[in-house]
Amino acid sequence: MSKNKVLLSFDVEEFDLPREHGGEISVKEGVKVSSSGLLKILDLLRRKEVKATFFVTGNFARVNPELVSKIVDEGHEVACHGVDHFEPKKSDIKESIKIVGKLAKIYGYRQPRMFGISYSDLKDAGYKYDSSVNPAFIPGRYNHFDVPRKPFFKNGVLEIPTSVATFMRVPLFWLALHLFPKKVYLKLALMAANKTGYFATYFHPWEFSDELVGCKEVPSYIKKNSGDKLVERLEFVIDGLAKKSYIFETYNEFADSYLRTLDKN
Repeated sequence: MSKNKVLLSFDVEEFDLPREHGGEISVKEGVKVSSSGLLKILDLLRRKEVKATFFVTGNFARVNPELVSKIVDEGHEVACHGVDHFEPKKSDIKESIKIVGKLAKIYGYRQPRMFGISYSDLKDAGYKYDSSVNPAFIPGRYNHFDVPRKPFFKNGVLEIPTSVATFMRVPLFWLALHLFPKKVYLKLALMAANKTGYFATYFHPWEFSDELVGCKEVPSYIKKNSGDKLVERLEFVIDGLAKKSYIFETYNEFADSYLRTLDKN
């Protein structure tokens, strides 16, 4: 019997959340905030011997290429996450792979804020997979109740949707671990994995930064259980999934195994 897979990912972007709420922050300062959280994430993954996929923006790669190289050196996958996280452009699909591709071999893409994406453009740019779909309803963001929960192909690109709860498609993304009791989150994650064969979720390094708590423009519900508290919560979830002998894979590893399964059939 094959084991369920865990696809743990992090959107490595310049911290720009204050700009969404009327504040100002430079790209350089945003990268600094995210970098501090990223170091905590890498430390946790090293201790747990878990591999993950890091979707990196062009801005972050330009400002802190050393840290992107560290991600690669520690055995994780680096993928693309646009160029400027706050102002995504159509050209970013090709531009980001030019920038981030100097530091790592690129196979996948995730659109900033999971906005709409052109699969034809992804195919033309040479991406194997995309992960820009959360098959749930989130007010003000997207309504994807009609999108499959399992991987699917679009214009020759494999789409790997983020996992949602088995009932009402409740999102199991980053904010859920801030707000839900950690035991509830883990239970929902296990249920989702049992339904689709995998559990895929994503976080942002700035959530793990101590500097997030003092940022007055960020709503309190986002700052809840952030910083070291979120490190502890994520560790709890990783341990819970590991106890079930679930296999932690990068998105590219999952895509390859998924494609091999299709070839056999």
